[in-house]
Order: sequence, then structure tokens, then C-alpha cells
Amino acid sequence: MKEKQDIKFCKYDLNFLIRLKIHEFRKQDIENIDAKQIKSFLFNYKWKKKKSLPMCEIIDDVMNLEFSELFDYLSVEAVKEANTLDLNNFKEFIAK
Repeated sequence: MKEKQDIKFCKYDLNFLIRLKIHEFRKQDIENIDAKQIKSFLFNYKWKKKKSLPMCEIIDDVMNLEFSELFDYLSVEAVKEANTLDLNNFKEFIAK
């Protein structure tokens, strides 16, 4: 008797989807987005309150990710990070 194999979505599948999305962004001349930023958006914003997700939702969320959504998230994160820094961290930007 054959056991039914579960089709599981693993981190390698997610990494592959993210690489596809990065490639899509590159085709749109969006060069500075990396996998870490996309994962941060997905795990810390999009999926923050979800305990589990069906595979189809994961795929949809990655493949339907718009640059504008990601840009908005990264902008907010940059402001949050800047709030924790000291004025000395911005010396190169301050005219003398």
C-alpha cells in the first residue's frame, strides 16, 4: 500500500519564489531589492499575525507583491531605524 505523500512548502520553495520576484523587479529596472527585504516585508508585515498559511496564499502573496507595497514598508522601516540613531550617525549628510 502506497502512503500518500504530503506536499509541503519549504524554505527552499519560498527562496525560489522570492528569487523569481527579484528577477521580475530587475526586468522592471528595480535593481536594489534583495531577498532579505522581501522576507522582512512578508514575515514582519504581510504575515505578521498569521500562524499558518496555505501554500497557494504564500505563492499569491509573493508573486503579486508590488514594488509600491515593498517601497512603503521599507520607507517606514528606515524612519523607525533612523529614530534609534544618534545625530553623529548622520555627520556625512550634514554640511559643514
